[in-house]
Amino acid sequence: MDYLLQNCKVVPAVVPTAGTVAAMTATVVNATGFSRALFVVATGAAATGATLDAKIQKSSASGGTYSDVTGAALTQVTAAAGASKVYGIDVTVDPAKPFMKVVGAVATDTFANGSVCILYSGSGSYPNAAPATEAVLA
Repeated sequence: MDYLLQNCKVVPAVVPTAGTVAAMTATVVNATGFSRALFVVATGAAATGATLDAKIQKSSASGGTYSDVTGAALTQVTAAAGASKVYGIDVTVDPAKPFMKVVGAVATDTFANGSVCILYSGSGSYPNAAPATEAVLA
């Protein structure tokens, strides 16, 4: 019998927070040895007018210079439509830049948030087609 977690690794990506107006507290994800990374961003309660922005960046070293992963950003999440929801950003791991993190911020007012990253091989069979190079799921 196969289990999902025997083929992947789940690691923290953003420390869960009540979401005060500030940058998200990212945790660097080392994706060495994996070909795909699914960042799962969860939101909670949001004050009226609050917004949340999030994107994925990559680097060749944990403490190195990070650059944006093309196509790996959420459309701005608003309190009115995005409170208490789950979003996914699925990206290809660049072997030359396997260190990744969620870069984002809460603006205007509080917006609870947190994130985990599911690292996996992406080499299995898919019922329809393999996932796109980068995909944002909302």
